[in-house]
Amino acid sequence: MKNLIQNRTGMRTGIIRLSFLLSVLLFQGKANAQQDPHYSMFMFNALAFNPAVAGSHDDISSTLLFRKQWVNFPGSPRTATFNMHAPLKNDKVGVGGSFISDQIGSFRQNSLNLAYAYHLKLNKMRLALGLQAVGSNFSINLTDVKTSANGTLDNSFAQNTSVFSVNFGTGAYLYNNDFWFGVSAPHLLNSGIEKKQTGDPTRARQATHLYVMGGYVATINSMLAIKPSFLVKQVKGAPVQADINAMVYFYKLVGVGLSYRTRDAVSMMAEVNINRNFKAAYAFDQTTSGLQNNQSGSHEIIVQYHFGFNKKKLTSPRLY
Repeated sequence: MKNLIQNRTGMRTGIIRLSFLLSVLLFQGKANAQQDPHYSMFMFNALAFNPAVAGSHDDISSTLLFRKQWVNFPGSPRTATFNMHAPLKNDKVGVGGSFISDQIGSFRQNSLNLAYAYHLKLNKMRLALGLQAVGSNFSINLTDVKTSANGTLDNSFAQNTSVFSVNFGTGAYLYNNDFWFGVSAPHLLNSGIEKKQTGDPTRARQATHLYVMGGYVATINSMLAIKPSFLVKQVKGAPVQADINAMVYFYKLVGVGLSYRTRDAVSMMAEVNINRNFKAAYAFDQTTSGLQNNQSGSHEIIVQYHFGFNKKKLTSPRLY
């Protein structure tokens, strides 16, 4: 019995320490990993990391996303994103914005991105060049962190902290109704994300992320269409990561697909185009990393609505 109690206490202490470690590593900027959130269905949420996407649809496009990563793992990431973008009357300029709330453990990041894109006509394609301004609030609730199993307080965690940071990003986006290819760096500056302590030369900072994405909708016949796509992510200090997926559509109404994220997960996806304006999609990720036995997968839900659908330009819903 004594050994059982010791084992349970040790396990509980280990979970507490691990939750705390995830929060502190991210906030202190010492983890060599991607700082930005993961999105399995990135093709529907591209404005979150590429400002050139603004105005690339023929209407006002709005997208709501919620992602719960590593269910049943203490302190696991939770991400909510809302974005909206539209072309202006001359179709040469697009504007939009994204709000992203990302939480892992006691650490939270809330960001507002304002995007501007200029669109050039290139025969049957269009090329958009985009800029964005980003305002982010980084906070960590240190008072919520349990530093011991018996509840003993640590004065180092007696006060919460919060920092506001400004950044800028850029991107390029080549597209038509069936094809897209984009390159972006959503935050170019290494902005500080913690309060600088007197006499401490180190400071946690945002790392510059580079994204390369692309995809194509191949219409086989009136019943069948296939959409392969990819997203490659690179950040200093971490391995290059790629998402590779393929969706199969039936009558461009219902789609199912699979995705593979290198060194991380396999995903199953489903999409329903309820009408030309409204779609909903769901993805379930099962990790392939060392965490696979300590969690119950990840869930991602997207709802997308297009206001003022332009019937003269499109007769069926765009599949990205």
